[in-house]
Amino acid sequence: MEKIRFGIVGIGMMGRMHATSLQRNPHAEVVAVCARTESKVKAFQEEFGVPYGYTNVDELVNNPEVDAIVVATGADAHKAPCLAACKAKKHIFCEKPLAKTLEDCEEIEKAVAENGSKCFTVGFMRRFDPSYAEAKEKIRAGAIGKPILFKGVSLDPSSVLEAHLEGVKKGIYVPWFIEMGSHDTDLARWFLEGDPVDSFATGDAYVCTGLADYNDYDNGFSLTRFDNNTTAYIQVGRTATCSHVESEIVGTKGTLRVNSVPRKNYLSQFTENGFVEECQESFLARWGEAFQAEIDDFVDCVRTGRKPETTAHDGTMSLKFCLQLHQAYLDGKKK
Repeated sequence: MEKIRFGIVGIGMMGRMHATSLQRNPHAEVVAVCARTESKVKAFQEEFGVPYGYTNVDELVNNPEVDAIVVATGADAHKAPCLAACKAKKHIFCEKPLAKTLEDCEEIEKAVAENGSKCFTVGFMRRFDPSYAEAKEKIRAGAIGKPILFKGVSLDPSSVLEAHLEGVKKGIYVPWFIEMGSHDTDLARWFLEGDPVDSFATGDAYVCTGLADYNDYDNGFSLTRFDNNTTAYIQVGRTATCSHVESEIVGTKGTLRVNSVPRKNYLSQFTENGFVEECQESFLARWGEAFQAEIDDFVDCVRTGRKPETTAHDGTMSLKFCLQLHQAYLDGKKK
């Protein structure tokens, strides 16, 4: 089969990262790009050698030379390109979260179901990280018995706070249980194989106090009971000293831990300052391999006709869980 020809919608950090990943795949190529600003589109075309550039999504998805699209816009703008691509019968890779509202998620789900055999997936890249993938395989093999507790911690460095607040003011970013928490809600459902029932959440804008004006927070802590009598603890924050994501899955016969220490590499330093291990500076440094693996898997799905494991429904349910956590946080603030 010839190379899968991709169009990319959205050319911010994620769009550029996916373009790079696609260029590394021998079975894929980027042939079209779409963004709101024509000058940025042209600059992207020149940098990545992309023949077609658009400022209109419908024109991109209706280009007969485009087989599949990557939706890498902000969450509030995922619905339109997904629906347009479904109508044009294209394969679709959509960044997480699937959408900003459950209504938009359900509309996307319906369109995907009507898109027949075309592949659709949501970019929950942590499933493709080698350590998380291995943890899932060990659970399937019964290594820790029945999983009964998932603990997910997702922390960004405090250096992001100033820019994040400005993004919140402009309506670009959603609250952290939804933005960052969407990864952990997906992992909780994936590892525990259940869905959330009741949630309790607390936290505050402890450092970046301006976030409180937008019902947002720089640290959030939650506990959730699942419908199969399992439990998830999810913590999100933006005041850490580095990028730190760790997970623990507790079972009836053992425990699995992933990235309990966010090491930059395997170098240990013994100096006058004591024992030192440098930490991961950004999420791109931590998840580069996972981002590549998830796009490679999607390209393989398109080539072979295999359906992606992560579905549009997973995207809907992850957002539903995130919204439940955020609402639990707001309810707790009223008491």
